[in-house]
Amino acid sequence: MTIFDLFFLISVIFVLAMAIRIAISAIRRRWDTVGRRGRFLGMFMAFYAVVLIVAALALPRRFYRSGERRCFDEWCAAALGAAAATGTPCGPDNGGRDWVATVEVSSDARRVRQRAPDAHAELEDLQGRRYRPCAASGSDKSLTDELGPGESFRVSLPFRLPRDATPAGIVLHHGDFPGVVIIGADQSFLHPPALQRLTVERKP
Repeated sequence: MTIFDLFFLISVIFVLAMAIRIAISAIRRRWDTVGRRGRFLGMFMAFYAVVLIVAALALPRRFYRSGERRCFDEWCAAALGAAAATGTPCGPDNGGRDWVATVEVSSDARRVRQRAPDAHAELEDLQGRRYRPCAASGSDKSLTDELGPGESFRVSLPFRLPRDATPAGIVLHHGDFPGVVIIGADQSFLHPPALQRLTVERKP
């Protein structure tokens, strides 16, 4: 847990406590107190939003090396490599080129089974353009599959890119909340999402 995570948790507790106190004051018809506490709560939330945006714009984008694990609590994923596909896993050729990216999903949990139901990936090319997989998975596993304590598996994701495009890495999404409102988080509002680099294997 980072200092930003801790500050977010404290802020949530503070906002909830203030909201309860405002509600109690409203029930008791203490309108001056409601107004005063409401203005203070509004100023705090505005301050938090400004800090969130400034940090998102000021902090550099984070990059992970090929094979380096990126963890969300105890659920982790590493982008391994991308290879030009043999055949056309994305369907009939429309002038593009098919690539297959490999992602390894693993668990650091010691006792519980877990899964990431909101997990999905985009492939980013060297020009910064992003592409969604043309199919849910090119293997018998998907990013959202359940895995047991300490287990791992690999997922093959097919993408169709323009002929002149070369894969750079994977942008992994693990649900928007609460990361989108945590100051300094990779997935915070307006911050460039982290890029997990791929080892690119070219084939004729």
